[in-house]
Amino acid sequence: MIKHFFLSLLFIFSFEANGWWDKGHQMVCDEAYKLLTPEAKKSLDPLIEEHGSFGVACLWPDWVKNDDRKDTRSWHYINLPDSEQNIYKATCPKNGCLIYAFHKQMKVLTNFTESFRDRAEALWFIGHFVGDAHQPMHVGFPEDRGGNDHKVILPDGTEANMHSVWDGEIIEHMDSLYGEEYLLNNVSKKIYEFLNHPQSLEFESWAQESRDIAMQKSVGYRNNELKLITNRYMESHFQTVHERIALGAIRLSQTLNNIYQESN
Repeated sequence: MIKHFFLSLLFIFSFEANGWWDKGHQMVCDEAYKLLTPEAKKSLDPLIEEHGSFGVACLWPDWVKNDDRKDTRSWHYINLPDSEQNIYKATCPKNGCLIYAFHKQMKVLTNFTESFRDRAEALWFIGHFVGDAHQPMHVGFPEDRGGNDHKVILPDGTEANMHSVWDGEIIEHMDSLYGEEYLLNNVSKKIYEFLNHPQSLEFESWAQESRDIAMQKSVGYRNNELKLITNRYMESHFQTVHERIALGAIRLSQTLNNIYQESN
């Protein structure tokens, strides 16, 4: 009981930066949209029309979490202490966490008696949360708020934190080296590579993968080990970023396709 209370406090005071920044989140949802069945697109198009594309709609949860929807801030992550590595055993606080929020919004989206607006927002949340679940620092430690308090020095000498490195610095380094099409081209290749592989549709398993990546020694997150981010460090994790975005897109599309296959 005491342990769960302590973990709940740590969850509540955890905070995350904008997951995968805009580019990664938008890519997860835009690439997922390309994989939707005609039936799913027909059903979902009205729900994303307001934003012009699924990718832009998936940015909305970050726009509102620090403004008129502050109650959703804790929905973007699930943090566990080093002594507990099993996502399936995680306990969310009363104000929720990433896993709680995903399942809550899935219930709204799949309940066709809910209002149009509630179902639209549920879809935007779901797309965003799938992106968050595939970013390793959204499944980090509560004591450093998912890497936000794990301070590092970037190659140019400026200060940053581990969360922001995985959210956007790695992607920005790709862009600076190879141009802005490099990420999309490599994500597309990974989607083609993984598309016909069996995929778990359990949200918890996706988050567990991210947790396992975050704990790898090469990441340098555990025990606040890494202090200096080098170009070599970022380049060594390009493939991981490509794979996580690609898997997020595939799994999001399969989740949505299943909804509209069942509803028909």
